Amino acid sequence: MRNILLCSFIIIHVVIACKNGADKLHHNPVNETEANIYRSADSMMAAFKRKDWSTFAQYNHPAMMKMMGGPEAFASFIGEQMKQIPDTAIKKLETGKILQVVKTNNDQQCVVEQKMEMHLEGATIFNTTYLIGESLDGGKNWTFFDASTKAMAPKDIKPDISPELKIPEKKQEVRE
Repeated sequence: MRNILLCSFIIIHVVIACKNGADKLHHNPVNETEANIYRSADSMMAAFKRKDWSTFAQYNHPAMMKMMGGPEAFASFIGEQMKQIPDTAIKKLETGKILQVVKTNNDQQCVVEQKMEMHLEGATIFNTTYLIGESLDGGKNWTFFDASTKAMAPKDIKPDISPELKIPEKKQEVRE
């Protein structure tokens, strides 16, 4: 009986912790489009955390998939790259604020913060990067790419990116 009570106590605390974490994660979307952006971005982050690279690939911008040789090749590449980072390195990965949503003639686009905390080689690294999101179905479903990478400019990935989008510079803090 004591084990059942202890197990119930632990489950209740886990559920409360998860609920509280979810409440903090979402920043009170003001409309359905923002709710859908958070849903898609959070699903992408969740797939990343569980190392479900096929699902993760579904939330990445189609141009990224094409550049990598298709969804399977993209998922395989990400999986291989992530093998180089210890499982315990990424301590936090979450969707931050939606900074901007723009409607164009062809799609809807957005800028969303992505926050990550990593522990590597005795240092703690806090990154805030910025994702560009695109919806081709009126804001229901979104795909993303990292606009903060130095390897490619956002226009290289999405040539018709809206000039209205304001993409902040990546922020990084390293604590030894």
